[in-house]
Amino acid sequence: MARSWEEAIAEVEVQRENNRKMGGAAAIQKLHERGKLTPRERIAKLLDPMSFHEIGGLAEGIIRVSGREDRPAAGDAVVCGWGRVDGRQVFVVADDGSVTAGARGPAGMRKAEYIVNRARKRNRPCVLLLESSALRMQEQMGARFADMTPFGGFWDRAGKVPVICGVMGTALGAASFRTMNADFSTMTLGTASMMLAGPPMVAKGTGEDITVHELGGAAIHASKTGFVDYVAADETENLQTIRTVLSYLPDSCGSLPPRVLRGDPPGRAVHELTDIVPLNHRKPYDMHRVIGAIVDNGEFLEIRARFAKNIVVGLARLDGHSVGILANQPNHMGGIVDPKGARKAVRFLQLCDAYHIPVIVLQDQPGFLIGSQSESEGALNEVVRLMNTISSMSTAMLTVTVRKAYGFSMQLLGGGRFLQEQDFVGAWPSASISLAGPELAVQTLLAREEKSGQLDSQRRERIYAGYRELSRARHAAYSFGIDELLAPSETRKVLCRVLEMTRWGPFTGSRDCGRHVDPP
Repeated sequence: MARSWEEAIAEVEVQRENNRKMGGAAAIQKLHERGKLTPRERIAKLLDPMSFHEIGGLAEGIIRVSGREDRPAAGDAVVCGWGRVDGRQVFVVADDGSVTAGARGPAGMRKAEYIVNRARKRNRPCVLLLESSALRMQEQMGARFADMTPFGGFWDRAGKVPVICGVMGTALGAASFRTMNADFSTMTLGTASMMLAGPPMVAKGTGEDITVHELGGAAIHASKTGFVDYVAADETENLQTIRTVLSYLPDSCGSLPPRVLRGDPPGRAVHELTDIVPLNHRKPYDMHRVIGAIVDNGEFLEIRARFAKNIVVGLARLDGHSVGILANQPNHMGGIVDPKGARKAVRFLQLCDAYHIPVIVLQDQPGFLIGSQSESEGALNEVVRLMNTISSMSTAMLTVTVRKAYGFSMQLLGGGRFLQEQDFVGAWPSASISLAGPELAVQTLLAREEKSGQLDSQRRERIYAGYRELSRARHAAYSFGIDELLAPSETRKVLCRVLEMTRWGPFTGSRDCGRHVDPP
């Protein structure tokens, strides 16, 4: 027992300082040599200066290795607390890769669960910085493993308060599950990976010899699985991206995203759009240039950029308001909607709907990808998922057909009157809208005549010209199938005005709070 207040306080400070040293100088040096930061360095880069308040700073675990003396695990391999990002309160959980490779013990799991629960109760975002080999196996062997709660109350947080996972190192097992169930995820190229089990266990269980990055590196999840939303070149970019993502999101599903004005007039004419988009529907162009011309200051945070490149999704601002952008990319597969693209769109739309982010759809697409490969990849399921997601959305949706929109995919991406709930459906005067493209319609309807040689070229051209005329967007405006035709240069102005209308009236936040965001 301490003999004075000074001695009692000093004992506590010694223990706290020992935990601040994490795994020790040698372990920290190894992290730095691999291009990694410590959890405390990551937190310092993530949060506003001097805003971090640590919780559980005295907690520690015990590292037990057969035949060796037990030794303490500083912080039980996790650093937790809260602070501010751009002045807004944020909770944070950071795995400590310098202590048992980030594998948590009971105290570490309780600390993390406490922070996640506080985030939900206080309606504030939660950031998880992951570098963990899951649980410490030597402590969890045996039937008492059933007592453990490695996930805590994490599963029902996504879609209620923003949960962002930054994978900074290797995330195995339970750590990778957290990433999959987050609202937004990032990985660092070259140092981050996530998977069910690492190479040693894979080799023992299956005989497969594979590296950690071949198994679940950032490049794999960015381009093949589509499981990660953003891949950063280094940890500094990773953490800055998390700060940027938070700036687009509200504190919880019970509030609106913050408005951030950057001096870009809402009525700015976008004359360059007619130079970017060719009138010839067969000529490709880069939809990123269209998006950059329309949004505030050209700032666009693209999500899952390396996966399903025929569909572009991301976050931007219009007149300072957060918006989600969903667009076809004519430069890749003609912007056609395939199963992977539909899955990418569904996940993004759910994120926007959960956090009251209006969605801007820029259409230029020839329809759904058909054929045996598309069907074997689950086209029917993905189409229905997209249909269900679009039809159940409560956030604002504004659609502009830039050049062409054919088939039911036009309606399922917010065009026409399929929903009856869009806040705006417009098109440029040069747009073409129909069940199918005029050329495909002629080929299909006149196939028998053409095969038998009874179809003359003049009749074919006459029918084609008729379908092409009927597909002109002005006919959709005449029947009020769309709200309006707008010149490309006034696209930004019109979208900003409609967005202003969608914010009229009081916001309750409770009507659709807690809409779930599915794993990618």
